[in-house]
Formats: sequence, C-alpha cells, structure tokens
Amino acid sequence: MSKPVADGIVGTWRLLSLTEQDLVTGTVRHPMGDRPSALVIYTADGHVATIFTATDRTAPAGPQPTDADAARLYRSIVAFAGRYRLDGEQLVYHPEISWNESWNGTSQTRLFEVSGDRLRVRSVPMPSTLTGASMVMTMEWQRATGNVQVAAR
Repeated sequence: MSKPVADGIVGTWRLLSLTEQDLVTGTVRHPMGDRPSALVIYTADGHVATIFTATDRTAPAGPQPTDADAARLYRSIVAFAGRYRLDGEQLVYHPEISWNESWNGTSQTRLFEVSGDRLRVRSVPMPSTLTGASMVMTMEWQRATGNVQVAAR
C-alpha cells in the first residue's frame, strides 16, 4: 500500500534508476547513463540534500582538474540542498544551494509515492535540458540501510 506522508519519506534513499521519457515519441533515455549513483536525504524538519553522478564519471588525471576536466565533471553531476514540502502526492523542492546557480530560489514540483522500502519520484512534464522535447523524468529509489560505523576513540 502506498504511503504519501512525511514520515514515509524521511530518511536516506539510494537511487536504483533514472529515466527520461519523451512525451511525444515515447522514447526512454538514461540521461546520466544506465547506472548513475545518487543519494537523497529527507529530514523530518523539511530539509533535503541530494547528489547524483553519471555512470561514466571519472576523476581528473591530476589533483588539479584542467578546464576540460572541470567542464566534464560539471556536466556529470547534479547536486542541491535546501527545503522540501509535501502536498498530497506532490513533493516540492526549494533548492537553496546547488551545482547550478539557476536552481537556487526556485520551486520544483515532483510527484512521489512511497511503497515499503521503495520511493518513486516523477517530474511533472517539462522541457528536457538536453533536447528541449517535453519529457517526464522518473527516479526509483530504495531506502538505504546499514549500520553506522563509529571509529573508536
């Protein structure tokens, strides 16, 4: 049974899949590769932080990235932190800091559904940043589990 309430979304989630579907042609793409990495953390007091990295993201050759490395790294990451609110099945993000300054201070509406240890988040129809076509992005998440390892003092 689905549970679209705040306590159901609170916690840390690990990305399982990320797809983008063209609403005209029906074509489904994987804009960050077929196995991107991501975590999202929702707190009970309405804060959110997330980072996505593309499947083929690689480190620069040296400790200081070249301009080309920096551009490649920028294009293979999405990250933001800020506030979120829930309104029925709507999840509305309010980024305060992000990898892309144009997101700061905006509101971004998604649709969400929690079912057990799974979270599904879909964008409302919007233009693709890659093709300009009208599309919907879908993210499937699994609740992160595991014990915290505390270093001995």
